[in-house]
Amino acid sequence: MSMTTAFAPAERASQDEVRRQHEMFSALPFVSEFFDAAPNMAMVLNEQRQIVLANRAVAEILGLQEDGELLGKSSDEVFSGSFADILGCRPGEAIGCIRAGLTEGGCGTTPFCRTCGAVHSILNSQQLDALDIQECRLIRGEPGVDESVMDLRVWARPIEVAGEVFTIFSLVDISHEKRRQALERIFFHDVLNAAACVKGLAEMMFQPGMTEAENKEMALMIAESAGQLLEEIGAQQVLSAAESGDLKPAVRAVHSLDVLTQVIRLLHSNSIAKDKKIVLMADSVAVIFFTDPVLLRRVLTNLVKNALEASALGGVVTLGSYPEGGVICFTVHNAGVMSQDVQKQIFSRAFSTKGVGRGLGTYSIKLISEKYLRGRVAFISDAQAGTRFTVSYPEAIPSLGLKP
Repeated sequence: MSMTTAFAPAERASQDEVRRQHEMFSALPFVSEFFDAAPNMAMVLNEQRQIVLANRAVAEILGLQEDGELLGKSSDEVFSGSFADILGCRPGEAIGCIRAGLTEGGCGTTPFCRTCGAVHSILNSQQLDALDIQECRLIRGEPGVDESVMDLRVWARPIEVAGEVFTIFSLVDISHEKRRQALERIFFHDVLNAAACVKGLAEMMFQPGMTEAENKEMALMIAESAGQLLEEIGAQQVLSAAESGDLKPAVRAVHSLDVLTQVIRLLHSNSIAKDKKIVLMADSVAVIFFTDPVLLRRVLTNLVKNALEASALGGVVTLGSYPEGGVICFTVHNAGVMSQDVQKQIFSRAFSTKGVGRGLGTYSIKLISEKYLRGRVAFISDAQAGTRFTVSYPEAIPSLGLKP
């Protein structure tokens, strides 16, 4: 029976066929030994992209015991000394990609898979009969609660065994490499720009013929640029702490309209707001709730910055807040529309419409909101509505038990 797919073929070999293929590889001399000696995750996939053999590194990542049993499983649930729970799975399903279960066909068949380097590498290697190397970003964990991002470099190479074609698929976690690259690119780019602006303005103050009024204006511009410099440094500190799990929310009572007013005032004189308007919605509702105001401002500031950057000259970005169903919602709207490909990757780490290595804004919005402020992030983007991001938070962070 055929299954629908949004990208790669969805059909699978039967579990009996997978068992036969697994036993064929297990019977080959030294194959398992060579595989287990590899330090990185490695799998053998059949033509349907299903796992028929996996090495010890995969076992360690997925929590398998050295004797081949899954943690908490009995030996009769595992056959042939291998990992029964992942045999027949596709790589994203085995590793725990939260998007792999969105369609009946599983890994490789969802709309998100169209931009996944892992499935692209497998398909390319099968079609071209050659090694294909790609990178992919995989999200694991409980959706919206405890998500973690893995940046992977993947290799796919076809092999023929006993007249059947398989794919050797290996993966290495390059999350630390990607994190360092992204932080360096963004941090150094933005900090150097702000520092250069401060230096240039300071030098102009000492030019001959500068009036007192001009010097005063320059001093104000230097103060603004220095503030932006501190803002960029603070943003990177918050993001680094959030990713490492060291971020500790400092919770106190927050007035929703006060926060929005502070964000508008902060960004009103920013260069990205030039010839654009930031407007507080007239029907915004004042709500007092308990959260971390610094983290909340960080989230809203990033949302407004993104909206301003997506707006044409003369464009308007609107902000608002309102209570709904026991949560407090903040909205940021602009008239621009994101493409479908952008929408599918919008919360991925280091994805950006501004270029490679420039995107941590929406990623940090989701990370801080959902992991630390116990909120939710959602958006709509179409020709009729424009683009509207909504972040919603509880009246108090649940673990603290505070009530307004």
